[in-house]
Amino acid sequence: MADRLKILVILGSVREGRMALPVGQWVVEQAASREALDCELVDLKQWDLPFYPFAKAPSAGHYSDPLQIRWAEKVASADGYILIAPEYNHGPPAVLKNALDFVYAEWNRKPVTFVGYGGNGAARSIEQLTCIARELQMAPLEGSVHIMGVWGKVKDGTFAGDEKDLRWLGHAFDEVEWWGRALAAARRES
Repeated sequence: MADRLKILVILGSVREGRMALPVGQWVVEQAASREALDCELVDLKQWDLPFYPFAKAPSAGHYSDPLQIRWAEKVASADGYILIAPEYNHGPPAVLKNALDFVYAEWNRKPVTFVGYGGNGAARSIEQLTCIARELQMAPLEGSVHIMGVWGKVKDGTFAGDEKDLRWLGHAFDEVEWWGRALAAARRES
């Protein structure tokens, strides 16, 4: 079998009592049965990225801040991403947008999909994140997961997706694997 793809599962919320943590843990647990995927949970709460304060745009490269360099190394280490995308006020949380804005080239030419929850299964949040991902030269995938009624699916801090959630997550994993391999091969060629 080919090498496993490293996929970062990035928690898009740092709020107290957030659903992002149990949902992200569920995603990683479900991915464990996939031989092709090596998923790592990345908690933005542990990164504590400040709102982007630097004079130079990330697209210019030349990072000098140690935290920005560490974040760039973490992002660059992956073959693709699954963003746990809550919807706050019809959009993604500022902390997730800031994490995306913090570096640039490290995101380029890699697949990204979304597992959303909140109003309408986070459809508006995911729509906005898709536009942002395109601007970062990522490849946003069609196979997103829109979790409805997330609060009723968490018991004792553990999320349990229903049949629909599992079916869509399986589709998202299939897409991340296919596009992750295709884009990794293309990156090696260029």
